[in-house]
Amino acid sequence: MERLLYNWHGLFADPWVNIFLAIISVICGSIVGIEREKKEKPAGFRTLTLVCLGSAVFTMASVSFSRGDPSRIAAQIVSGVGFLGAGAILRGAVGVSGMTSAATIWVMAAIGMVVGAGYALAGLGVSVLILAVLTIISSLERRWLSTCKFSMVTIAFDPFGGKSMVRIEEILEDGHIAQQPLEIQTTEQGLKTMRLTYCHVHRHHRQFLTYLAALPEVREIRHDSAKENIGPGEPKANSAPRV
Repeated sequence: MERLLYNWHGLFADPWVNIFLAIISVICGSIVGIEREKKEKPAGFRTLTLVCLGSAVFTMASVSFSRGDPSRIAAQIVSGVGFLGAGAILRGAVGVSGMTSAATIWVMAAIGMVVGAGYALAGLGVSVLILAVLTIISSLERRWLSTCKFSMVTIAFDPFGGKSMVRIEEILEDGHIAQQPLEIQTTEQGLKTMRLTYCHVHRHHRQFLTYLAALPEVREIRHDSAKENIGPGEPKANSAPRV
């Protein structure tokens, strides 16, 4: 078992070592990819698995070259994955999103390089560490560094045959405003009203109101006078904005 901690290129003969390392890289990508897929992120299970596998294959190819500088291919992996990560960064209706997905792609490429170089157990260990960062540390960050205070807002809009609702839902989705279910009612004037719960402390959580106000269909945005301070573990009918 202790020998497995060292470089696998010296433990197994070709081509078995390359097959083993390729399988390990797929496992590493899957460890992080499943968590990203559950959160419906742009870089999910298949993307991260392929990034890790591709980096490992390129690294194994560079190690197999007997001539030239093997580090040149590794350098090209670093620069190439940068373009892939940039594609995950999107500017939506409420600002820039996808920074964490881009960073995840970048670090998964690094894990693939580690596995391709022969250090399979190190790659598995770093994958578990990344999973902990994305789950445990993210939870601690929301609990201790980003405590939200919530308010209720009522939005009145002209339905326009359902077209307005489509635009409003798109803005809410871009702003990660999760409302289950939406409280929608019809007024005597034929307008629709919707009650939303949002965090009024953080600017990136309340920025969606600016885009709603810019819609010509929205006739009124009315804030409730009472503001609620909800702890991280307290349930609520309408869930808080997801980060």
